[in-house]
Amino acid sequence: MSKFLLLLGASGVGKSTIINELKKLDPRFVYISPFMTRPLREGEDEKVSVDKETFKELEDAGKFVIVNELYGISYGTPYEPIVDAFDSGNFPVLDFPISRLDVVKKIFPGQLYIVYVYPPSLEILRERLKSRPERMRESEEEIERMGESKETFELSVVNHEGHTKEVAETIYRGYLESLTKESKE
Repeated sequence: MSKFLLLLGASGVGKSTIINELKKLDPRFVYISPFMTRPLREGEDEKVSVDKETFKELEDAGKFVIVNELYGISYGTPYEPIVDAFDSGNFPVLDFPISRLDVVKKIFPGQLYIVYVYPPSLEILRERLKSRPERMRESEEEIERMGESKETFELSVVNHEGHTKEVAETIYRGYLESLTKESKE
């Protein structure tokens, strides 16, 4: 049995880059492409852009595990690809908002491997997000809340510049160990 790997962390910490490295390490990692109501940015190819009407139809049909609003954009995590990944022995992976973690924990009890990704420093994060000041404010607030949080995760990592491959390898080892541990129980 596999687990649903959720990467949490403030905007700009490199979750997407880590996911790409995980997919290089093991092709069983399957990115769960979220649907969203904004156009794709240049270089984005793993998200699904739909208009608001289509998004609402999918939501009303119960196709999403969770719907999230961020910066006036709707995001929906589709249920079917997660189930398909589990059924085929693959490892579903997604970068996910910590604010909605409680919902996904209820839907997939005992099937989650949750990793929180920190930036090397606030200064580096500010540099990464300098063109997006609204995301920087929210990222700083999230990191501050994390310092006060009692939330526990299977793993917390710091994504230093130039070390994303090593971070992905650490996550991969922890993820595989959790599967091995679970199969022994």
